[in-house]
Amino acid sequence: MERDDPDKNSDNVIALNQALVDELKKMGCIQTPRLEAAFRSVSRHQFLPGKPLEEVYSNRVVLTKQDQGGQWISSSSQPAIMAVMLEQLGLEPGQSVLEIGTGTGYNAALMAHIVGEAGRIVTVDIEEDLAETTRQNLGLAGFERVQVVCADGGYGYAEAAPFDRIILTVGALDITPAWWDQMKPEGRLVLPLMLKGSMKSIAFEQVKDHLASISVKDCSFMLLRGNFASMPSNKVQLGPDPDLYVETEGELLINSDTAYDLLAGKSKDWAVNVEVTAWDVLNGNLWTWLALHEPQMGRLVARGDMVERKIVPAAHFNTVGRALKKTISNRT
Repeated sequence: MERDDPDKNSDNVIALNQALVDELKKMGCIQTPRLEAAFRSVSRHQFLPGKPLEEVYSNRVVLTKQDQGGQWISSSSQPAIMAVMLEQLGLEPGQSVLEIGTGTGYNAALMAHIVGEAGRIVTVDIEEDLAETTRQNLGLAGFERVQVVCADGGYGYAEAAPFDRIILTVGALDITPAWWDQMKPEGRLVLPLMLKGSMKSIAFEQVKDHLASISVKDCSFMLLRGNFASMPSNKVQLGPDPDLYVETEGELLINSDTAYDLLAGKSKDWAVNVEVTAWDVLNGNLWTWLALHEPQMGRLVARGDMVERKIVPAAHFNTVGRALKKTISNRT
């Protein structure tokens, strides 16, 4: 198969890729020589044909496929979180690896570079067209030895088990029995795990009859699909407009009329002088702490005209270096 891709050995591609790797090292995402060598050797643009090189070699996610409803269902993940998770995975030459969530094949190629010819990479995706495209990408990039399978990743891939390492590049609500069963003794599992709306990339190792976490990092991924897909969140409408609601992972005990009256009534802002980052508030440490300590936690959402009407007070941030100060609106 031929396609009009830039030469991976061109000066421009090499310079862009090296600059990206240097950035990831400076951020502390790449820490080991094996992972650095993989990122420097594997060209990301070979897995994103037709995309502008400046976009491909930026440290950001590149969306690649939508479903019929317009929902994004596949992407090439942000290189920073890819590096973080591969460091968590702790790959060694010769290991066998199962990846769930093939995407473009770029992550599989990075892993194949690390485990080498003696290792084995099996990558699973639920979409046949994505699996076929990934086979083409990997073949053109010189990684034909990576096995691409179209299947429901929640069941793993028993035909090639057991695995030294299992990694998910999609968010999951729980660890399925298959992932446990198909892991070698003292193996390692890295996955984005959902915690009531917060997502953490957690590295687990087998310790006798259970899994023990050895590393936890913030992340954000599309969710696992198939028979182990997460259930849709509950939405409790507030007031007459469906674009104003509270979103929860479980049942929420709330009087929607009273909540709406409080939001639509008079308000006053109070500065709490708590320094946090925007990520902490939206997905990170603060959100995770609340999710683990407050069973009735929910996310207040305003869309469309409800945003313009300012029924929901905006979160005001004052940037001070990396710290941000949140202003809480008190509705009386």
